[in-house]
Amino acid sequence: MADIRKIKTKKNIEMAFVTLLNERNFKSITVEEICKQAMTSRSTFYLHYLDKYDLLNQLVETQFSVFEKIVDKRIEGLISGQFEETITHFYNELVNNKQIIRALFTINEPKFNLKQKFEDTLYQHWLRYLSEKSSLKYNELIAKFGASIVFDTLNWTFENGIDDETLLFVENIRKKILEMSTSLKEIHDEP
Repeated sequence: MADIRKIKTKKNIEMAFVTLLNERNFKSITVEEICKQAMTSRSTFYLHYLDKYDLLNQLVETQFSVFEKIVDKRIEGLISGQFEETITHFYNELVNNKQIIRALFTINEPKFNLKQKFEDTLYQHWLRYLSEKSSLKYNELIAKFGASIVFDTLNWTFENGIDDETLLFVENIRKKILEMSTSLKEIHDEP
């Protein structure tokens, strides 16, 4: 029974922190305010976290770990042509945490920049995919475009929900980018 209470308390502290992040910036939030919002004591807070930076770090690492697992499972479909179906699955797997993710995206601290970690992960996967297909000098640029499309679409769906027309539009952009990379390879390979 104690484990359930610990889990609930930790979840309350995390959600209180997220609520405060949606109201103002991270640096202005105090442990006392987090505890007040979570309706818990400071001593209880410190049983779970060293300080607010530890709380932030644990939230960022948890969300990043979940994201990496989803990307590993879905990246091939995002790049290779099952974009609409894959982004729908991608979104559905992350939607339960969208409130936390969106709040963490507002933090620009280098060590805790979840948004940058998401973008870097997508970029690395795109670059790996493109490198397996060709050895163009433009692979890094194409990977940046591709990662940006996936990330921005995901971010947009958090705000607006999934819209088939938008997904089709984005899918057409993804196809054009891959077509252009293929045509660049053909131009590059010509004698």
